[in-house]
Amino acid sequence: MGTQGFFAYRYNGFYYRQYDRWDCDPEAGGESFCGTIPRDPSALEEWIEDTIKMLKGAEIYDGDSDDLDQLESDTCMSPFSSYYLTDNVDWVFLHGTYVQWTYVIDLDNRAFIVNGVDYWRLDNLPDRLGYYYPDSDSEGPEIPDEFLFTEIDLWPPVRYVISERQQKYDALHPIIVPAAEWGAPIWPELSISHQFSIQITHYLLEKTSATFAEAFLSFVRCEVGTFCWDILCASAPALPFFQDDDFMSLDLSPRTLCSGLNNRTHPVYHDIKTLQNNSLFKLKERGSIEYFWVRGCLVTFCVRLFHYIHVVHEVEQMVRKMRLSGVTEFVGIILSSQQELVVVAMDGPTVRHSPVLDIRATDGVPGRATEGRLLLTYLLSPSLGVLPLPWRSVQPCQPRPSFEAPSRVKALPNEVLQMIIHHADMGTYRALCSVSKSIRSICLAHPRIGDYTVLGKVPGSELVFSTLSTKDSEVRRIEMWWEWSQTHDPDRGKWEFREV
Repeated sequence: MGTQGFFAYRYNGFYYRQYDRWDCDPEAGGESFCGTIPRDPSALEEWIEDTIKMLKGAEIYDGDSDDLDQLESDTCMSPFSSYYLTDNVDWVFLHGTYVQWTYVIDLDNRAFIVNGVDYWRLDNLPDRLGYYYPDSDSEGPEIPDEFLFTEIDLWPPVRYVISERQQKYDALHPIIVPAAEWGAPIWPELSISHQFSIQITHYLLEKTSATFAEAFLSFVRCEVGTFCWDILCASAPALPFFQDDDFMSLDLSPRTLCSGLNNRTHPVYHDIKTLQNNSLFKLKERGSIEYFWVRGCLVTFCVRLFHYIHVVHEVEQMVRKMRLSGVTEFVGIILSSQQELVVVAMDGPTVRHSPVLDIRATDGVPGRATEGRLLLTYLLSPSLGVLPLPWRSVQPCQPRPSFEAPSRVKALPNEVLQMIIHHADMGTYRALCSVSKSIRSICLAHPRIGDYTVLGKVPGSELVFSTLSTKDSEVRRIEMWWEWSQTHDPDRGKWEFREV
């Protein structure tokens, strides 16, 4: 058998591909395929138009199979006029097949793609492609920058009818509310717990988000639930960092919010089927938990919110889900793998939602916290009452405080309560959180990392915090970091910490 490979055209996000088991080396089949592209600019445009017409009239085989024998028999029945149609891009990167080379003439991006790595410009192709890809025993010359795109859009097209989704969304008559009008506090107004959650989330995003820039690949997309869950939990203020033996000694629920790998928890994202099978509509997935409640907010995850139609699709589904459930008032969080956020609120017949908000760390603003980052942490604050929204005419009697300790506590002076709470072990700390709202507010003012109470971040450090040991009341410095798993899923990690 010779060198196996795929040859394909990409048009409107779909790949029209053929499989060949012979002579697919760059010097042979690759150079021959690339040679069909005119080098003259005027001829190139005409050739692109003719190629599109050819694809529209070609015989098409549907499906996403990677059975190479089937692909060869299908496409070889009518050479050069029949193609295997797919919007899955995995095969371009040699994933899941035994081929050595893939070549795509991408008419959407005006690029010639080799093995999903090199993006040659159609308007500036070399005369000999094979010169840059010698045999496997030698390294080819460096490709000049003027021949290549640094990046191209490889995201698949949406599979639903855009006009239908737009019509359902328009029927909601939604109001777009800017991030600044949701009532979230600014950085200087945040408690230690709020600032801590934002600081560790920034760190976590910087360590783990790079992979998900390629969530157009199905095997990456399958990990979106894990990634978004870790970010969601890290974003929740005052969430204790439990140690492994705490789960048994404290009899913690498998649904305990926990950022990172932990064999004793079963987060709900495990049951989000749409991220696994690329389903179109969340409400049609039987036995799937596509929406779940976290601290009074309805939450769902998605791959991206980059285009307006993605927002339309996600907002309409979330509102319909709640109306079908009989809920008339809620606040929802839509979190994407691309570090994007949309917040939804429903008050009776009125639907509001934010624009797409960025939650990445941003230099030049206090705490490097964007409006989206501040809003997410605000919505995930521990509930001490109903979340007040500025447009609601009747505010709850007990709004959510900013978690600063109250000035008066009837039973004991504030300083004494703080001393008791700061010395409490994790089990006692959790019990104190349920005693009263005033004591709970003191508990939640400073997050807990195992046996340490966080007092604040050490200036200039990456993730070092000044803490108070619950064992001896000494001030200690604790360093946190994200440790990738060595024995379990290599794409998972967990938080670790130590005294420094």
